[in-house]
Amino acid sequence: MRKVFSIILGLMMIASLSQMQAQTWKVDPAHSSILFSAKHNGISFVHGRFDKFEGSVEGGSIDDFSGAKVSFTAMVESINTNVTPRDNHLKSADFFDMENHPTITFESTSFKKTGDGTYEVKGNLTMRGNTKPVTLTATHIGSTKTRQGNDLAGFQLKGEVNRNDFGVSGAGGSVAPTIEIICNVEMAVQ
Repeated sequence: MRKVFSIILGLMMIASLSQMQAQTWKVDPAHSSILFSAKHNGISFVHGRFDKFEGSVEGGSIDDFSGAKVSFTAMVESINTNVTPRDNHLKSADFFDMENHPTITFESTSFKKTGDGTYEVKGNLTMRGNTKPVTLTATHIGSTKTRQGNDLAGFQLKGEVNRNDFGVSGAGGSVAPTIEIICNVEMAVQ
C-alpha cells in the first residue's frame, strides 16, 4: 500500500510540474510597452514606441521563468515618435518598408537565469524580412495575482540592435545605427 501511495504521489508531482511548465502567459498591451531610442545627429535622441503589439510566453512560473518561450509581434503601422511626418518616413521603404513587411517579430531560442530576478533571453528578431539573432536582458520586476486569482508577472527587457543589420538603413548618417530597445511587459496566465 505504501508503495502504491508513493507512486501516485510521484505521478501527481510530475503532472503538477508539467502543468506549471505548460502555462501560457498573455501580454497585456494596456499595461505594457515596446519602446526604442536612437541617437540623432550625434547630439540628441529620438524616442518612439509601437502602439500595437501582441505577445505570449509559454512556460515559467511566478518564481522562475527559466526555459520559457517568448513570442512578440509589433505592427509597423503603429510606430509612434509623436511626429507624423517622421512616422510616415519610418514606415516607408527607406526604413521599415511597411507595405512589404508589416510586422516585426521576436521568437526566443533560450531563456536562462543569470542572477536573482535576471535572465538572458536569446532569440531571432525579424525586421524588414531579415532575421538575426539578438540577446536581451530580462529583469523580473515582480509577481502578484489578478482580481480573478490568476498569476500576474512583470518584466523589463533591454537590448540593442544595429538597424543596418536588418536593412533599416534610411537617413544616412543622421540616425545612429545602434538602436536601444526597452520592453516593459505585464502578463497574466491564461
